[in-house]
Amino acid sequence: MTLIMRDLENREIGIEEGRSQRDREIAEKMLKKGKTVEEIVDLCDFSAELVESVKESLLVSQ
Repeated sequence: MTLIMRDLENREIGIEEGRSQRDREIAEKMLKKGKTVEEIVDLCDFSAELVESVKESLLVSQ
């Protein structure tokens, strides 16, 4: 693997991590505004597992 290939791979990993964090933040905001898991999945095309995970973390932190 060349340095350029490694850098491109690391860039892609960083982009994906950023998207994942953004999706979690959006789901959290929507849950706090009273949206159901099903509504968030339908509106944002997020996986139910992602939204459930965010919901669980909110319950634990309260």
